Amino acid sequence: MTAAVAAAAPETGESPAFLQAVADLGRTRQVTTSEAIYNAQGIKLLEGGARVDQGLYERLVSHRLARPLDECVDAEPSVDAKVLREAASAAFERWPFFARTAPAGRTREIVLEAIAAVPLPKPVGLHLMLARDTRPALFEHSILAALLCAHLAREGGASLREISTAAAAGLLHDMGMLHIDPGLLDADERLSGDRLRPVYAHPITASMLIGRFAEYPREIVRAVVEHHEKLDGSGYPRGLQGAAVSPLGRVLSLAEVVTAMFDGEREHPEQRVSLLLRINPQRYDAALVPSIHRLLRDATAPEAGAGGPAQQSIERLLRLADQLESWRETSEQLESELDGAHVALLRSVSEQNATLQRMLYEAGITREQLGALGEGLDDDSAVRIELWALAEELLWQLHAAANQLKRRWRATEPALEHPAALAAWLKSVEALDETPGAA
Repeated sequence: MTAAVAAAAPETGESPAFLQAVADLGRTRQVTTSEAIYNAQGIKLLEGGARVDQGLYERLVSHRLARPLDECVDAEPSVDAKVLREAASAAFERWPFFARTAPAGRTREIVLEAIAAVPLPKPVGLHLMLARDTRPALFEHSILAALLCAHLAREGGASLREISTAAAAGLLHDMGMLHIDPGLLDADERLSGDRLRPVYAHPITASMLIGRFAEYPREIVRAVVEHHEKLDGSGYPRGLQGAAVSPLGRVLSLAEVVTAMFDGEREHPEQRVSLLLRINPQRYDAALVPSIHRLLRDATAPEAGAGGPAQQSIERLLRLADQLESWRETSEQLESELDGAHVALLRSVSEQNATLQRMLYEAGITREQLGALGEGLDDDSAVRIELWALAEELLWQLHAAANQLKRRWRATEPALEHPAALAAWLKSVEALDETPGAA
């Protein structure tokens, strides 16, 4: 078993985060044990029919259970087809982008029927109820991903059954997030290093959770574990490339990254989606991306002042460009000192960073070109938003490259500490958030 799988595998040792979420649900819902709960040694911990409250967490957190907890509790009222349909309808009302995926009429009815048709075994319904009641942003993210997966499948000529399969993958892909401490996810600082391990493992956790049920075809289970994979190999948990990512996995990977732009209070999500897809052409299925671009044609124009002062974005971009140049110098030094798998890893990161540098050049982000832009940029909202979005995306990409490097370095043999030059570069990437004007 790999370290990632070991970190993800709930087996019957429930994660404290999931236990706490169930206990929290008991404060506002009627939640009871549907049967007696035993630990792995056969000792009864709770009687059947017991009311679930904070005591459940305290009784169970130190035990490995004989059966998964989600199979042993009942919660009412459960998430069902009606709830899913209502949540999808509400999402259409809230988000114009997602409303455009299914225009009112027969098309919208097809999508709503597909989402309502997703099978919901009791443990899955419990996870969705937990998301809705204790992590509402996660529940909305899952609904939006289901809508976008259904849209991509429908645009590809899928049958009604295939559209529902795609919707199920979108709805269920982040169930593993309920097994991560929400305090970790909600922390103000950006996660890195070992604190990211549960995040990297959550696709495996989710696939194991739904893989127990015959109602879900293997293609759904596989797609769920692949939902953070990228066609260029820069994703996780397995770093798959090209054809190694399944067709439904490609749909879900694209739906996930687009939907993430609408999470929380992120500004200008449609502009960010447009930029993200334009500067990452190798990461997502080229047959699917045009469908997203068509949805963006009717994006609302940004309001006056959106994106902040153009000069602030320009300064951020120049700092980020310097960081990419620093990587080129650092990697050249390290490649002369290392060999084997570590050099291959450095080169894979260099390829990704070189792509980012090309993106900057093509966008006119050089000191000479930026200096020639002249005055009046703040009067052009489209240019101002583009500069802001470029800075946001480049910052995110640099952090992702640094985290990927740290994660894969640990798994590369022979085991080596970070050389001083590499440690310094990684530290400088972490410090980017602290620079003036950084998001």
